[in-house]
Amino acid sequence: RTSSAEVVSSTDLCGKQTAIMWSGTTSYCYDCVGIDGCGFCGGSCVAGNESGPFEQDSCPATAGNEWIYSACENKYGYVSVLFMILYLLAFGFGLGGLPWTLTSEIYPLQHRSLAVSISTAVNWICNLAVSATFLTISSAQFLTISGAFFLYGTIAVVGLVWLYRALPETKGKSLE
Repeated sequence: RTSSAEVVSSTDLCGKQTAIMWSGTTSYCYDCVGIDGCGFCGGSCVAGNESGPFEQDSCPATAGNEWIYSACENKYGYVSVLFMILYLLAFGFGLGGLPWTLTSEIYPLQHRSLAVSISTAVNWICNLAVSATFLTISSAQFLTISGAFFLYGTIAVVGLVWLYRALPETKGKSLE
């Protein structure tokens, strides 16, 4: 967020937005274009639409004053993609196969196929729930992006504590 241009001034409509996890003050271009009916121009967050600001004098046609309504420039955007690829590689070689190995070991043979099927279904349903809710939860009207990651991280930590206490040790035990 802070790699986008900083807001120097703003109109009343575009100056603040509702937020739970942060101040809600429009500080950067990214905050400004996230508010419906607002855009960024030359350090100011002003009311407008895709074609330009409602008041033309709020964005004079001078060098560096470009009307931005939907997305701000981020010269470090490639870093996110790089780290996502590195994460996926590390996850695939490391913890990616762990749930599938565990589910094949902890259930008795007579119930294994049904139990693994249910475990797989729960896994994909949870993946669907996260994918389907992330954009809504991360919007400024709900928890913001930071709040969404905090929520999902909290759920992961609670799950880790539960797994640490409830998961049986399979080392040295036979499959039956």
